[in-house]
Amino acid sequence: MPTLAAVRRRLLPASLPFRALGACCLALSCATPATQLSSGWAPPSIGRAPTAPVQFVSRAGSGVSESESKLEDRLGTLRVRLEALGAGVMQFWKSHGPDPKHGGFHGFHERTGEPRQDAHKGLIQQARHLWSFSTWYARRERSAEIKAIADNTYRFLTQHFLDEKDGEFVYQVSRDGQTVVDGKKQLYAQAFAIFALATYADVFEVSQAKEHALACFRSIDGRAHDAEHLGYDQRQDPGWLAPGAQKDTNTHIHLLEAFTALYRASKDEAVRARLEELIKVVVTRIVQPSNYAHKEFFRDWRVHDRPVVSYGHDLETAWLLLDALEALGEVGDHEAVRQVALGIGKHSAERGFDAAKGGYFEEGTPGGTPTKLEKVWWVQAEALAGLWSLYRLSKDASYLDRLERTLTWIETKQLDAQHGEWFWGINPDGSIGPRGDHKGEEWKAEYHALRGVLFTSDWIDQFLSGPQGAVARAAESRAPAP
Repeated sequence: MPTLAAVRRRLLPASLPFRALGACCLALSCATPATQLSSGWAPPSIGRAPTAPVQFVSRAGSGVSESESKLEDRLGTLRVRLEALGAGVMQFWKSHGPDPKHGGFHGFHERTGEPRQDAHKGLIQQARHLWSFSTWYARRERSAEIKAIADNTYRFLTQHFLDEKDGEFVYQVSRDGQTVVDGKKQLYAQAFAIFALATYADVFEVSQAKEHALACFRSIDGRAHDAEHLGYDQRQDPGWLAPGAQKDTNTHIHLLEAFTALYRASKDEAVRARLEELIKVVVTRIVQPSNYAHKEFFRDWRVHDRPVVSYGHDLETAWLLLDALEALGEVGDHEAVRQVALGIGKHSAERGFDAAKGGYFEEGTPGGTPTKLEKVWWVQAEALAGLWSLYRLSKDASYLDRLERTLTWIETKQLDAQHGEWFWGINPDGSIGPRGDHKGEEWKAEYHALRGVLFTSDWIDQFLSGPQGAVARAAESRAPAP
């Protein structure tokens, strides 16, 4: 079998059909750990079926084996804790987030939740709020209050950020939405507009929102898709690329996320084609032989600058890959992609974990030790989702152990017990990180925290209550960790 390095040296041609990807990138599994995939695993669904509030009841004494009962008790307790965190996050944002005077959400929130009245409003934050309230409505609280907040945010987004000339969205507007403060069209920000609009359209069956999302997709695809090298050309993209870099991982994984949601909502064949392509880009270009996602690249996907591992992004990428496969209906056909997800997830899950205190550091070196030791809120949130997916892929109980300890870190350190919501970052000495103690801004909303706890809780529920759950749980309780 060829090595991963050999596969990458000859790079897959741009014209290779997605369904041929498995045969060509199966060699990627050579670089993954020996951990075996669970034959009964399926990627977690992000469907719209609501989940009832948790009322966990232990099955001890009901005829199930002792080991199976212990696993159910353990997972049930995890769900209760996750649900409590999710409810707390949403209560904070329901109480403090919406701007009753001008619409949308306030642009900046102090630690207490008090909004800063003169703060501008950004596309990324408004889109994340729209996604979050739409998802909360679909999964937890189908109330008039939640729908009204989502509807209001959708109106503000489309009335004040949308550029009708190209279907894309400007980056920042004044609090009242009447003035464009920053009119740039950044791919990363467009991805979140697509993600939020597609989700809102799917949850509330708003066809116009779906058309807005498709129009934005077509616009960015027309101006930035790289037909020669695949992915999206960022040479003219206003963002954060280092001098000389022409593509970056962060933008591409969030385009993957956005196209996954848009394909679910629209079943558009052009969206499907790009989603298939982005999966190929991640597993054959972005993920490196040493099982990490390199941060920046030249246009032809040669690596740019030194290797750095973003533990949160790699754990996030692992489960986003699996979810994209599920959306495409390719669950059983791409073992190689799942092996790449396992490899990249395992590397960060093990290297970035704080064995002494729990939780995850921010960055490190491939195969080496962490170099940025601040514990950032979104890294902890993505670790929850990534660790559960790794546990289900591998049956390795160590991932469940890390999930529990990360959850404990969040509950005891990342969470602001006095005012609610999570701190941006916590330093190794336990102090609040350099970003400060505020709760909301352009880059911080409820999106990561809510998604991490909500999805992980729902996936555990699916595992416990699914038709094959009893058989799977019994088998896992008997199987030693690899």
